[in-house]
Amino acid sequence: MATDFAPPIPSIPTKPPLILPEKGIAVAGQLVTILIPCCGMLEYTKLCVPSILKHTRMPYELIFLDVGSLDGTAEYLAGLATGLANVRIEVVRTASDLGIPQACREALDKCRGDFLVLLNNDTIVTRGWIAQLIGLMSQSATTGMVGPMSNYAAEPQAVETVPYRSGPRKSPRAEDTSGSRALIDVDALQSFADQLREQNKGKFIQVDRLGGFCLMLKREVYKRLNQQGGLNNLTDLGIFDTDILSAKARQLGYTLAVCRDLFIHHFGTRTFAHGAPTAANGQVTAG
Repeated sequence: MATDFAPPIPSIPTKPPLILPEKGIAVAGQLVTILIPCCGMLEYTKLCVPSILKHTRMPYELIFLDVGSLDGTAEYLAGLATGLANVRIEVVRTASDLGIPQACREALDKCRGDFLVLLNNDTIVTRGWIAQLIGLMSQSATTGMVGPMSNYAAEPQAVETVPYRSGPRKSPRAEDTSGSRALIDVDALQSFADQLREQNKGKFIQVDRLGGFCLMLKREVYKRLNQQGGLNNLTDLGIFDTDILSAKARQLGYTLAVCRDLFIHHFGTRTFAHGAPTAANGQVTAG
């Protein structure tokens, strides 16, 4: 059961953070594209999408990349596309891994935003997330990629201890259409995110690499990477390999930063459960 008392947020072992004098506010009219890969795992998508709809400021668009889902994901996404009039939703689907390269390129071609967010479908976003990411991005023309803190991430984005309950159901039932509420206490999650924001207000830290569970990059970064051939070999799920994206962005002269006062929940290892992007050493790199 969720606890009523939230223990103090643990210190995060990292170099001293920088502090913004006043966190920037997202400029009105800047379109944000949120690109979400779905490889099944519908119960997690049913938690991720409502959090986006609730906590994302307009204007934004949703691009879903559905890779061979057989659990009702295709039908759920089709319902979103027809049922939401105020948000542009595009779904790119491939029935098998053989179609991944073409599907990834098509999904990327559909992205029109000034900012592109790569977001795993096993995440839950929190209040003000887009404004905070854009605010950090807008502090410097050289900042090219930014990300949040999370419970399931590598250092220095990791918050190792969280007070809310989270975990898979022991006996999932096929007829359960409740949106997987038993997976997490969303209200407790939001309370924790609010507490972390207040305790770390305006803090950020520059890093060499960002996790792929939630990563925002400027459109100009994506365009420059594309123009210089940096993405030629990423027309498959490798586009979500943030080791490569981080390294190539830094080679172009951009800096990367973590928004220390923004917390997003990440279940972890769900989005690419059937086969995540891997680095040359065979390690999973997405998320």
